[in-house]
Amino acid sequence: MSRRLYFDWAATAPLRDEARAAWLECAGAEFGNAGSAHQWGRTAKAALTRARRTFASALGVERDDLFFTGNGSEANLLALHGAIAALPRERRHVLVSPIEHPSVLEPLETAARRGEIELEHLSVDRFGRVDPEILRGRCRPTTGLVSVQLANHEIGTLQPIAAIAATTRTHGALLHCDATQAIGKTLVTVPALGCDLLVISAHKFGGPRGVGVLARRRNVALTTPLSPGRQEQGLRGGTEDFASCVAAAAALTATLTEQVALASQLAELSALLCARLRERLDDVTFHSSETYGLPGLVNFSLPEVRGDWLVTALDQCDVAISHGSACASLASLPSPVLVAIGARERALHSIRVSMGRATTRDDIEDLVARVHAAVVKLRLP
Repeated sequence: MSRRLYFDWAATAPLRDEARAAWLECAGAEFGNAGSAHQWGRTAKAALTRARRTFASALGVERDDLFFTGNGSEANLLALHGAIAALPRERRHVLVSPIEHPSVLEPLETAARRGEIELEHLSVDRFGRVDPEILRGRCRPTTGLVSVQLANHEIGTLQPIAAIAATTRTHGALLHCDATQAIGKTLVTVPALGCDLLVISAHKFGGPRGVGVLARRRNVALTTPLSPGRQEQGLRGGTEDFASCVAAAAALTATLTEQVALASQLAELSALLCARLRERLDDVTFHSSETYGLPGLVNFSLPEVRGDWLVTALDQCDVAISHGSACASLASLPSPVLVAIGARERALHSIRVSMGRATTRDDIEDLVARVHAAVVKLRLP
C-alpha cells in the first residue's frame, strides 16, 4: 500500500496530543455535571470556567461574552438569529457576502423567506474579496447586521475585516465574522478585527469535534433561537460537555503558540504546491489568491476533469482531498463560491487542497505525483 496523505485539514484536523490528554484527564475521575452543587459538580464547573477564560483571553473578550456551542454551525446560528431577534424592527436590513459558509447563508435565507429580515448579497471580486467602499454604499439607515467571513472555506480568501468593521461601526450595524478556517493561521481577536460577533470551531485546529465557540463584543444583545436554559447565560440549554471544552482550550493554547511558525510553513508549502502543479499540469487554473489567500489552502481546477472524479481517484490512491466544503462536498451542483467569483465554467472541476502542522515538503511532492497520474488516467479516451 502507498503512504497515506491527508490534505483535507480545512474539513477537520487530527486531534492534538494536548487535547487528547486534557480530555482523558477530565473524562476519568472528574465526571461531574457542571451545573451540580456538590464537589463533583464544582470541580467540573471550575474546569469549564478555566476553559472559557482561555478562549475569552485568546479572542479578546470578557469571560461572560464567550459561549460554547455544539459546533461552529450552531455558533453561527446562535450569532445570526440571536442578533436578528434582538435588533429593532426598523434595523432588519442584513448584508452578507455570497461566498459565506452554508451555516451562514442558509439561516439568513430562511429568515428572509419568513419575512424576518430584508436580505441582500454583497458583490465580491474575482478573488472573493468584499470591497469596503462598495459595502459603504450598500449600507442604509435600516442596516442592522453585516456578515462576512474572515477566511473562505473553499478558496481561502482573507477578507479586509478591519476595514469592513470600520464601515459597519459608522452605520451602527453589527458585524458577524465566521473565522473558523483562520484560527491558528492568522490573528483572530475581536478587538483586532473590529467585529461584534466572532465564531470558531475547535476541530479545525486540533480540538475535539462537538465544540463551537461564539465570542461577542461587550453589550451586544443576543436572543436565543434555541431551547432556552440556564447554561451559557440562558442562550443554550443542556448539560455542558466540559471535558471537550477543556480539551479544546488545550488545543487552542498549543495552536496559538505555533501560529507564526505554522503560517510561514504553510505559505511555503502552498507556494511549492502551486509551482509543482504548474510544472506537471500546464492547463491548471488556480482559484486561490497568492496575495489574499489563507496559508495552507489551495483551490485549483483542471479542464476535462471533474472535481468529484479526482477526489474519488485520489481516495483510491490513499490521498484525502476535497471538492469543496465538507458541508457541501457531496452535492453535484456547481460550487456557489466559484460561481460568485466568476468561475462558473470551472465550478464542477474545482479541487481544494488544505494542509496543516504535520504536512511536509515530501508530502507535497508525493501529492503532485499522484494527482498527475490520476489526471492522466481520467483523461484517457
